[in-house]
Amino acid sequence: MASLAGLTIVVTRPHDSAVATAGALSMAGANAIALPLLELSAIESSGTALTLPPDVIIFVSSHAAAFGVAALSRQRMIANRQAGQQIFAIGRATATQLASLGIGNAMTPAAGEDSEALLAEALLANPAGRTVVIVKGRSAEGGRALLADTLAGRGATVVEFVCYERRARHLDAADSATLGRAVRDGATVLIGSIETLSSLTANLADQRLKIADVAHILVPHARVAAATTAAGARRVSVVSLEDNKLVETIVKLQA
Repeated sequence: MASLAGLTIVVTRPHDSAVATAGALSMAGANAIALPLLELSAIESSGTALTLPPDVIIFVSSHAAAFGVAALSRQRMIANRQAGQQIFAIGRATATQLASLGIGNAMTPAAGEDSEALLAEALLANPAGRTVVIVKGRSAEGGRALLADTLAGRGATVVEFVCYERRARHLDAADSATLGRAVRDGATVLIGSIETLSSLTANLADQRLKIADVAHILVPHARVAAATTAAGARRVSVVSLEDNKLVETIVKLQA
C-alpha cells in the first residue's frame, strides 16, 4: 500500500468530509489533522418550483449530494431509471456520495472535475428544451454562474436548487494553535474551495501567518489553484478529493 509516512496534512474540509479524508490519509501513514474551516447547514425552505421531475440533475459537489438527494426526494424530483432522467456529478467523490445514497447511475466528466469539464460533455452540448436542475450550496462569497449561464445560453431551462449554506469557521484557541504549529512545521494543507481559502487566510492571520507560509497546498481543481496562487501560495497542486486517488496523488507528489 502507498505510504505517506512522515507527512503532516491538515484537512480543512467541512466536518464529516474532513474526518473521512483524514482517516484515509492516516491509514496511508500520514499525520492527518482534521481542522474544518467551513460549517454546513441545510436550507429546508429551498424548492424547485417544478411540478414534474427535471430532465437533468447536476450535483456540483459531494455536499450538494448529501443535502440535495433527501430534499429532492421529498419533492419527488428524482425520477426512476425508466424515466430517462440524466444525473451528473462533478467529480468522482460526488458520484461516490450519490452511490452511497442510492443513486448509482450518476455520470461524471471524462476530462476533469469542474464546471468546464462537465460543459464539454456531449450529452450537455445541446440541452435546448430540457429542464436542468443544478444542486448547489449558498455561501457568503456567492459563486460562479458559469454552469447555469452556459446551459441557459444553450437553450435549457435552468433551475438552481440551493439546499445548504456554507459559513467560514473561526477556530478556537486550541485548534488555532494546532494550525499554526502545523504550518510552521511545514505541513501540507488540503482545501476544497475558494471559500475555504478565505477562511484559511483569516485563521492563519490569528497566528500571524499568511498563505505564503504554508509549504504546500492541495486543491481540487484549477480555479481554486489560481485563486490560491494569487493569494501568495508558494506551492499548489491539483488533486482529486476521492480518498483513494488523493492518497495516490500525494504519494506521487512526494516522490
